[in-house]
Amino acid sequence: MTVTSPLTISSARPAPFSLPAGRTALIIIDMQRDFVLPTGYGAVQCPSPEVFAQVAKLIGPCLDALRAARHLGMTVVHTREGHVPDLSDCPPTKLDRQLNANKRHVLCIGDEGPMGRLLVRGAYGHDIVDELKPRRDEVVLDKPGKGSFYNTDLHEILVSRGITHLLFCGVTAECCVATTFREANDHGFECCVLTDCTGGFNGTIVSATMDMFCAYDGLLGYASTSKALESIAEAHFANALAQPQPLDVSSNLLLNPLHASYVSGAKSVTQVITGIYDSLDPSDFVSLTPRETALVQAGKLDADKTVDVDGTRDLPLLYGVPFATTPEFSLSATVIAQIVSEGAIYLGTVASPSALLTVQKATYILTTTTDLGSSLPSSLSGYVTTKGSLSTTGITLASPSTSTITILAHSVLDARSLWAILVRIPNPTPEPLFQHFRDRPIISVDYRGFEGGGIRYAVAPSASDAFLSKVEPIFAKTGKLPGRKVPGEEASSALSAAIKLASSPESVMTLEQAPTSSVSALDTISNMHALESAKALFAKAFDSGIDSPDVFVVQLTSKVMTGILALGVCAVVVQGSVAFIGAKGIDARILDVGVLAQI
Repeated sequence: MTVTSPLTISSARPAPFSLPAGRTALIIIDMQRDFVLPTGYGAVQCPSPEVFAQVAKLIGPCLDALRAARHLGMTVVHTREGHVPDLSDCPPTKLDRQLNANKRHVLCIGDEGPMGRLLVRGAYGHDIVDELKPRRDEVVLDKPGKGSFYNTDLHEILVSRGITHLLFCGVTAECCVATTFREANDHGFECCVLTDCTGGFNGTIVSATMDMFCAYDGLLGYASTSKALESIAEAHFANALAQPQPLDVSSNLLLNPLHASYVSGAKSVTQVITGIYDSLDPSDFVSLTPRETALVQAGKLDADKTVDVDGTRDLPLLYGVPFATTPEFSLSATVIAQIVSEGAIYLGTVASPSALLTVQKATYILTTTTDLGSSLPSSLSGYVTTKGSLSTTGITLASPSTSTITILAHSVLDARSLWAILVRIPNPTPEPLFQHFRDRPIISVDYRGFEGGGIRYAVAPSASDAFLSKVEPIFAKTGKLPGRKVPGEEASSALSAAIKLASSPESVMTLEQAPTSSVSALDTISNMHALESAKALFAKAFDSGIDSPDVFVVQLTSKVMTGILALGVCAVVVQGSVAFIGAKGIDARILDVGVLAQI
């Protein structure tokens, strides 16, 4: 098999299938005990023990594909079909067909089987087979339907990581794999099925399904084999497809290299944390986690000897990652607890949000500051999350209606990695303004990425020549972000209106910070209505046809940050003052812009 560069499965049908760096994922569908072991739900469904035995043989090829994907640094997603214990998420049609379709079925979904209740979450049979046990830095997605996108976060999981290309394997080809493949095609992903590690309970239908995927010169996508993927993995060094690191970032605490050093054993958490405490300045902290406490936690992490099927250390992505917050975060803040639960080490609170990062003593700083325009060094990156997307429980907000969490990191790639983890962790303390990812707009994926598909960008008309000289090279046609400049008057007008409204005495933001104000309620309500109009105008600017921008580019100042918060939208800051702003719901695309701007 020929290996081309960039990496490509050249033997795929009906044409070569690309494996873009940092944008390719392996989706392993429903390789659960219930579907592939002889005492599970699949055996009840399958009319022939001989046919079912062939399904169990898929474990080996799936493991080969999984090993190759891990070697190449791909994102890996394992899906599990199943229902909550009371079956409230199982449609009556699904239950009734099993009960009434014929007399062969003696057990139904929810009934007690040899491995626990069939297709019920938490039962032994519901989990992935031991041979394909997911690593802790891989995604396990529980789904109530045959399609992996229905009533799940799969679209958000993928776009939050910048994924555009998908490889599929698992069971059953004619049902859950086919349904998910079709859904993924509709969502804009470029898809390829690995035929030798995908099977089902009817050989004729399975074969026809495989052919259907790539019929008519690629009706829904492509077909290949795990052997083709293995050949590429063998020919290339580990992490060949991993997300490229940003230029001009020399921090030894970048997330992915730090994680790799822990996995390989080149570093221990105790070594990293000891080095940080040996050289940090306690005066940089408002509250510093005692050295002994941090080292005890580090020791517990180092004692974790969990390995995968090949004996490689199995560690969560945030394992041993040092982070800190600004004083608005209480020690019990939900977001701190979420990060610590993933293995990160909390250093404490800092007065200056960028202090620890610039001296390379932390991977992340979490803050709610509205003054990044004057406090963010050009060597760091900032990601202002969409209001309501991350829990703010346990955080003292200057303006509860608009303040949000900002992630400071050495690179946009690192900021995106943390966000992709946090948006997946359930929020244990629901709050009125918390917005589930699934409630936000679904933006179709462009499989070409901005590198191939180009990007439409708008710049505020009032931008100075000096600022434009920084912006234009980012979107040069010869770079990673080939761009087409489009009008920015609507977005600029909406942002200006939001800045003005947020700064007025009648603003909710102002009143939240000065509750003794004598402003009348009627004036405040009028201001709120005007701000909603500004939000609608801003959203319209991103959805007005061929000349609408993918990203609005502004020079960051304190006033601009006030407007961003008032609009409730996301923003990424690079080069100290270049801010990419997106409409609500498209954080992932704005993060993609920021990542590419640094490569």
